[in-house]
Amino acid sequence: MANEVNIYTPRYLAEVVRQAPPVHTYFRDTFFTNVKPFATERVDIDIVKGDRRMAAFVHPRVGGTVLKGSGYTTQSYKPPLINPYDVTYADQLMARMPGEDMYSGMTPAQRAAQKLIEEYSALNDAITRREEWMAVQAIVTGQIPIVGKGVNEVIDFGFTNKKTLDGTARWGQSAANPLKDLDGWVDDVLTNGFTNVDTVIMGKTALDLFLADAKVQKALDLRRVEMGLISPRDLPNGVRYVGHLNKPNVDIYEYREVFLDDWTDPEHPATKPMVPNNAVILISSASNFMLAYGLCTYIDDASQAWVTAQTSRLLRSYVEHHPDRRMIEAQTHPLPIPDKADSWLVATVCD
Repeated sequence: MANEVNIYTPRYLAEVVRQAPPVHTYFRDTFFTNVKPFATERVDIDIVKGDRRMAAFVHPRVGGTVLKGSGYTTQSYKPPLINPYDVTYADQLMARMPGEDMYSGMTPAQRAAQKLIEEYSALNDAITRREEWMAVQAIVTGQIPIVGKGVNEVIDFGFTNKKTLDGTARWGQSAANPLKDLDGWVDDVLTNGFTNVDTVIMGKTALDLFLADAKVQKALDLRRVEMGLISPRDLPNGVRYVGHLNKPNVDIYEYREVFLDDWTDPEHPATKPMVPNNAVILISSASNFMLAYGLCTYIDDASQAWVTAQTSRLLRSYVEHHPDRRMIEAQTHPLPIPDKADSWLVATVCD
């Protein structure tokens, strides 16, 4: 008997999707590197924030002093459900597929196998884009709005390291001083978040104003003192490297990925930049924030029992009738969690 494989059996994504096109995931893959699937519906995180106390001096005959613990807080999060699906009807497998040779001789079963791969790829890409958007929102705003069918809530991480320039201090105005701003913000993160930032990500308008600033151009034009180097080049994952500054000691990047906002105004969906045009983000490339995945569940058609999976993706298929159709769906419960409080900074530098 031939070793047959049921292509509709739920399996891990890596075993099914081999030809998925790349999706830009700079924020998710750079800053949320602690990937952890949980065996529960909710995710509990203990957050400990240190301080800068020093040990006290004491006389040898007096004895030591107690250094009290700073304690911790426990935050409980419920990763939202993302559950896209696609539908295949029988008549779709009888006709030639897009790109198929006119006389290929493919059978409906062969078309079904190819269509399965394409559908899973499309579902996975859509989920991955949503994960990247969630990661960016968690960093840029400190919140993730969960807006969709039957759900409307906000996951708030209590982020407070936000700056807003106003008046003539805004970049592009008469009193603007971008280099001084960046230098001060690096110190703010070190003081409030206990982190040395090494990465600056600028929105398009903010970057244009930064490069056009006379003080920046003058500082980078010094011959005796190397203040930095502007050497733009494109990197993988939708990122553009702009250059390096020695004071503060940071690399500057531009992230040009966009997303389709079809929920703010469903009648007029708009393409928007992931990083707002007027935003500047200061962050450590070694952040190692958590990307948590909650438990996935479904009802098995054969046993009629609930099945749970501790995984980042659950892929499955089932049949419905009248008319006959096969449903292909992906399920995941992702939640990017920046679990190091205020270890980065976000500034609004212009209109």
